[in-house]
Amino acid sequence: RGPPHPTPPVEPVCKVNVAGKSADQVAGEIVAKLGAEASTGCVLVLQGLSGTGKGTTVSKLEMLLPKCVCWSNGNVFRSLTLLAVTHCEKEGVPFSAEAITPAVLAKLVKCLSFGKFGGKFDIRIKGMGLDLLVSEIANTTLKEPRVGKNIPTIAKMSQGEVIKFAAGAAEQMRSAGHNVLMEGRSQTLDYVRTPHRFELTLPDPSVIGQRRAAQRMMAAALQEVSDADLSVVGAAGEAAEVHAALKKALQAMHEPLPPTVKPAA
Repeated sequence: RGPPHPTPPVEPVCKVNVAGKSADQVAGEIVAKLGAEASTGCVLVLQGLSGTGKGTTVSKLEMLLPKCVCWSNGNVFRSLTLLAVTHCEKEGVPFSAEAITPAVLAKLVKCLSFGKFGGKFDIRIKGMGLDLLVSEIANTTLKEPRVGKNIPTIAKMSQGEVIKFAAGAAEQMRSAGHNVLMEGRSQTLDYVRTPHRFELTLPDPSVIGQRRAAQRMMAAALQEVSDADLSVVGAAGEAAEVHAALKKALQAMHEPLPPTVKPAA
């Protein structure tokens, strides 16, 4: 229960400098370092600060590596939360951290299993009156408010259990010849045993902030453009609309916050 051992033995990490490289180049560099093991199956962990391009690199690796599976711990936490909420409902008590004792948490973890169901790897939830496959409820039941709002409570107390579950699942898939991509923070990935560890880096930390700012600006501009009817303005008008949307998004980022609003930490 709770966080795992604070100092796990960690294999050497291969640092990949992403400065000036496209996501295709970064992914190609990683695949080259994997060598022959990419054709037989391996567990690959990819870490790095927000803004270094982990998500895009994962997407490229999924296309390059055969039998590739991208693993996320998110659905494991959601599954445990669904079980915890269901337990409290059955007991007729409000959901709270106090209601999920170590004994209850251990019981909930036993309701989760990983393996092949219907010929495909999946997480099965069986217990508390439930019998579900995560792939079938990932975008429905597991996204319900009663699950989402209680994930932080369960995540805080079940880090060790989820990490152990994920490591076991990854090894099962690797043994079956799959390439398993595990992307996230080093604090979690350090508990997964694999010699294939990569970290995306940028030599100038300020570039990360610039990339994140650009991502925010593009997202805001994309929303602005998607709300406009570009079908009636032609190519020149469309370019002007895009330019105006980018300018508006940039100006919004420079506007001072109201006195009552504090910057995010």
